[in-house]
Amino acid sequence: MEPFNTLLAASTLLYTSYLDVRTREVDDVVWVVAASLGLVLNAFSVYSGGLGELLRYGFAVAVSGAVAFALYFGGLYGGADAKALLTIAVIQPYVYTWPTIHGINALTTLTNGMLLSASLPLSFAAYNLFRLIRGEKIFKGFESERKIRKLAACFIGVRVSKSAGKPFWSPVEKTENGVRKFDFNISIDDIEMVKGNDMWITPGIPLLVFFTAGYFINLLAGDLMGWVLFSLTR
Repeated sequence: MEPFNTLLAASTLLYTSYLDVRTREVDDVVWVVAASLGLVLNAFSVYSGGLGELLRYGFAVAVSGAVAFALYFGGLYGGADAKALLTIAVIQPYVYTWPTIHGINALTTLTNGMLLSASLPLSFAAYNLFRLIRGEKIFKGFESERKIRKLAACFIGVRVSKSAGKPFWSPVEKTENGVRKFDFNISIDDIEMVKGNDMWITPGIPLLVFFTAGYFINLLAGDLMGWVLFSLTR
Protein backbone atom coordinates (compact mmCIF):
# COMPACT_ATOMS: atom_id res chain seq x y z
CA MET A 1 0.00 0.00 0.00
CA GLU A 2 3.02 2.32 0.26
CA PRO A 3 2.59 3.90 -3.23
CA PHE A 4 -0.96 4.87 -2.30
CA ASN A 5 0.23 6.34 1.00
CA THR A 6 2.84 8.39 -0.86
CA LEU A 7 0.29 9.55 -3.43
CA LEU A 8 -2.17 10.58 -0.71
CA ALA A 9 0.43 12.41 1.41
CA ALA A 10 1.96 14.16 -1.60
CA SER A 11 -1.42 15.19 -3.02
CA THR A 12 -2.58 16.51 0.35
CA LEU A 13 0.55 18.59 0.87
CA LEU A 14 0.53 20.00 -2.67
CA TYR A 15 -3.15 20.92 -2.46
CA THR A 16 -2.95 22.49 0.99
CA SER A 17 0.20 24.41 0.03
CA TYR A 18 -1.69 25.81 -2.94
CA LEU A 19 -4.57 26.85 -0.69
CA ASP A 20 -2.19 28.39 1.84
CA VAL A 21 -0.41 30.45 -0.81
CA ARG A 22 -3.62 31.61 -2.49
CA THR A 23 -5.93 32.22 0.47
CA ARG A 24 -3.83 31.73 3.64
CA GLU A 25 -6.53 29.32 4.83
CA VAL A 26 -6.86 25.53 4.81
CA ASP A 27 -10.22 24.13 5.88
CA ASP A 28 -9.99 21.51 8.64
CA VAL A 29 -12.14 19.20 6.48
CA VAL A 30 -9.13 18.69 4.18
CA TRP A 31 -6.99 17.38 7.03
CA VAL A 32 -9.81 15.20 8.42
CA VAL A 33 -10.52 13.59 5.04
CA ALA A 34 -6.83 13.00 4.29
CA ALA A 35 -6.12 11.55 7.75
CA SER A 36 -9.21 9.32 7.56
CA LEU A 37 -8.07 7.92 4.22
CA GLY A 38 -4.63 7.40 5.74
CA LEU A 39 -6.14 5.37 8.57
CA VAL A 40 -7.95 3.19 6.05
CA LEU A 41 -4.77 2.65 4.03
CA ASN A 42 -2.82 1.65 7.13
CA ALA A 43 -5.54 -0.46 8.76
CA PHE A 44 -4.62 -3.73 7.04
CA SER A 45 -0.86 -3.52 7.68
CA VAL A 46 -1.46 -2.57 11.32
CA TYR A 47 -3.98 -5.38 11.77
CA SER A 48 -1.83 -8.03 10.08
CA GLY A 49 1.28 -6.88 11.94
CA GLY A 50 -0.32 -7.40 15.30
CA LEU A 51 0.46 -5.55 18.51
CA GLY A 52 4.02 -4.72 17.47
CA GLU A 53 2.90 -2.93 14.31
CA LEU A 54 0.14 -1.13 16.21
CA LEU A 55 2.66 0.14 18.77
CA ARG A 56 5.06 1.17 16.02
CA TYR A 57 2.33 3.07 14.17
CA GLY A 58 0.96 4.65 17.33
CA PHE A 59 4.45 5.73 18.42
CA ALA A 60 5.10 7.61 15.19
CA VAL A 61 1.71 9.33 15.29
CA ALA A 62 1.98 10.22 18.99
CA VAL A 63 5.52 11.59 18.80
CA SER A 64 4.80 13.53 15.61
CA GLY A 65 1.61 15.00 17.05
CA ALA A 66 3.28 15.94 20.32
CA VAL A 67 6.17 17.74 18.59
CA ALA A 68 3.90 19.37 16.00
CA PHE A 69 1.48 20.87 18.50
CA ALA A 70 4.15 21.74 21.05
CA LEU A 71 5.76 23.96 18.42
CA TYR A 72 2.35 25.38 17.52
CA PHE A 73 1.45 26.26 21.12
CA GLY A 74 4.96 27.64 21.46
CA GLY A 75 4.08 30.16 18.76
CA LEU A 76 6.64 28.97 16.21
CA TYR A 77 4.11 28.40 13.41
CA GLY A 78 0.41 28.19 12.64
CA GLY A 79 -2.23 25.56 13.23
CA ALA A 80 -2.25 24.38 9.61
CA ASP A 81 1.44 23.49 9.89
CA ALA A 82 0.84 21.36 12.99
CA LYS A 83 -2.14 19.64 11.38
CA ALA A 84 -0.07 18.94 8.26
CA LEU A 85 2.61 17.14 10.27
CA LEU A 86 0.06 15.09 12.20
CA THR A 87 -1.74 14.17 8.97
CA ILE A 88 1.53 13.04 7.38
CA ALA A 89 2.20 10.83 10.40
CA VAL A 90 -1.23 9.21 10.12
CA ILE A 91 -0.91 8.62 6.36
CA GLN A 92 2.74 7.63 6.09
CA PRO A 93 4.40 7.28 9.50
CA TYR A 94 7.81 6.06 8.32
CA VAL A 95 10.10 6.73 5.36
CA TYR A 96 13.54 5.13 5.36
CA THR A 97 15.29 6.86 2.48
CA TRP A 98 19.01 6.89 3.31
CA PRO A 99 20.41 8.71 5.16
CA THR A 100 17.86 8.73 7.94
CA ILE A 101 18.22 9.38 11.66
CA HIS A 102 14.95 7.94 12.94
CA GLY A 103 12.71 7.33 9.92
CA ILE A 104 9.68 9.13 11.36
CA ASN A 105 8.36 10.84 8.26
CA ALA A 106 6.64 13.84 9.83
CA LEU A 107 9.66 14.79 11.95
CA THR A 108 12.01 14.54 8.98
CA THR A 109 9.57 16.63 6.95
CA LEU A 110 9.67 19.19 9.76
CA THR A 111 13.46 19.40 9.99
CA ASN A 112 13.91 19.35 6.21
CA GLY A 113 11.33 22.12 5.87
CA MET A 114 12.90 24.26 8.58
CA LEU A 115 16.33 23.91 6.98
CA LEU A 116 14.88 24.90 3.61
CA SER A 117 13.15 27.93 5.12
CA ALA A 118 16.49 28.99 6.59
CA SER A 119 17.92 29.05 3.07
CA LEU A 120 15.60 31.91 2.09
CA PRO A 121 17.43 34.61 4.11
CA LEU A 122 20.73 33.36 2.69
CA SER A 123 19.31 33.72 -0.82
CA PHE A 124 18.23 37.28 -0.05
CA ALA A 125 21.66 38.10 1.34
CA ALA A 126 23.44 36.70 -1.73
CA TYR A 127 21.15 38.62 -4.08
CA ASN A 128 21.55 41.89 -2.18
CA LEU A 129 25.33 41.45 -2.07
CA PHE A 130 25.32 40.92 -5.84
CA ARG A 131 23.39 44.17 -6.31
CA LEU A 132 25.77 46.06 -4.04
CA ILE A 133 28.78 44.73 -5.97
CA ARG A 134 27.12 45.93 -9.18
CA GLY A 135 26.96 49.39 -7.64
CA GLU A 136 23.21 49.59 -7.10
CA LYS A 137 22.10 52.05 -4.42
CA ILE A 138 19.80 49.70 -2.57
CA PHE A 139 20.15 51.72 0.66
CA LYS A 140 19.41 55.10 -0.92
CA GLY A 141 17.10 56.98 1.43
CA PHE A 142 18.19 54.91 4.41
CA GLU A 143 21.34 56.85 5.25
CA SER A 144 20.14 57.34 8.84
CA GLU A 145 19.98 53.60 9.47
CA ARG A 146 22.80 51.83 11.29
CA LYS A 147 24.94 49.34 9.41
CA ILE A 148 23.71 46.45 11.55
CA ARG A 149 20.10 47.18 10.53
CA LYS A 150 21.10 47.44 6.89
CA LEU A 151 22.77 44.07 7.22
CA ALA A 152 19.62 42.62 8.80
CA ALA A 153 17.51 44.00 5.95
CA CYS A 154 19.70 42.16 3.45
CA PHE A 155 18.68 38.85 5.04
CA ILE A 156 15.00 39.71 5.40
CA GLY A 157 13.97 41.23 2.07
CA VAL A 158 14.84 42.94 -1.18
CA ARG A 159 14.33 46.38 -2.66
CA VAL A 160 11.91 46.21 -5.60
CA SER A 161 11.32 49.14 -7.98
CA LYS A 162 7.77 48.06 -8.92
CA SER A 163 6.65 46.87 -5.51
CA ALA A 164 3.19 48.41 -5.23
CA GLY A 165 0.38 45.88 -4.99
CA LYS A 166 2.54 42.75 -5.12
CA PRO A 167 0.34 40.00 -3.65
CA PHE A 168 1.56 38.28 -0.47
CA TRP A 169 4.55 40.59 -0.08
CA SER A 170 4.85 42.86 2.94
CA PRO A 171 6.90 46.04 3.43
CA VAL A 172 9.87 45.95 5.77
CA GLU A 173 10.15 49.71 5.97
CA LYS A 174 8.13 52.65 7.23
CA THR A 175 8.34 56.42 7.09
CA GLU A 176 8.44 58.45 10.30
CA ASN A 177 8.58 62.26 10.12
CA GLY A 178 9.65 62.02 6.50
CA VAL A 179 12.51 59.63 7.29
CA ARG A 180 12.57 56.10 5.86
CA LYS A 181 13.42 53.39 8.36
CA PHE A 182 13.43 49.62 8.31
CA ASP A 183 10.55 47.92 10.09
CA PHE A 184 11.21 44.27 10.94
CA ASN A 185 7.97 43.81 12.90
CA ILE A 186 6.37 41.51 10.32
CA SER A 187 4.12 38.48 10.55
CA ILE A 188 3.06 35.97 7.89
CA ASP A 189 -0.43 35.94 9.43
CA ASP A 190 -0.83 39.71 9.11
CA ILE A 191 0.60 40.65 5.73
CA GLU A 192 0.25 44.33 4.89
CA MET A 193 -0.33 45.34 1.27
CA VAL A 194 2.63 47.09 -0.33
CA LYS A 195 1.29 50.52 -1.29
CA GLY A 196 4.34 52.19 -2.81
CA ASN A 197 7.04 51.53 -5.37
CA ASP A 198 10.79 51.28 -4.84
CA MET A 199 10.36 49.75 -1.39
CA TRP A 200 12.06 47.07 0.69
CA ILE A 201 9.66 44.12 0.85
CA THR A 202 9.65 40.49 1.93
CA PRO A 203 7.55 37.56 0.68
CA GLY A 204 5.05 35.91 3.00
CA ILE A 205 5.82 32.31 2.04
CA PRO A 206 3.81 29.92 4.23
CA LEU A 207 5.88 27.39 6.14
CA LEU A 208 3.59 24.69 4.73
CA VAL A 209 5.25 25.21 1.34
CA PHE A 210 8.64 24.41 2.90
CA PHE A 211 7.15 21.36 4.63
CA THR A 212 5.90 20.13 1.26
CA ALA A 213 9.34 20.56 -0.24
CA GLY A 214 10.85 18.87 2.82
CA TYR A 215 8.54 15.91 2.36
CA PHE A 216 9.59 15.37 -1.25
CA ILE A 217 13.25 15.75 -0.32
CA ASN A 218 12.77 13.05 2.30
CA LEU A 219 11.30 10.72 -0.32
CA LEU A 220 14.07 11.36 -2.84
CA ALA A 221 17.19 12.23 -0.84
CA GLY A 222 16.47 11.42 2.79
CA ASP A 223 17.00 13.42 5.96
CA LEU A 224 19.00 16.61 5.43
CA MET A 225 20.12 16.49 9.06
CA GLY A 226 21.20 12.92 8.38
CA TRP A 227 23.38 14.16 5.53
CA VAL A 228 24.94 16.75 7.83
CA LEU A 229 25.66 14.22 10.61
CA PHE A 230 26.94 11.67 8.11
CA SER A 231 29.34 14.25 6.65
CA LEU A 232 30.63 15.21 10.11
CA THR A 233 31.31 11.61 11.11
CA ARG A 234 33.09 10.53 7.94
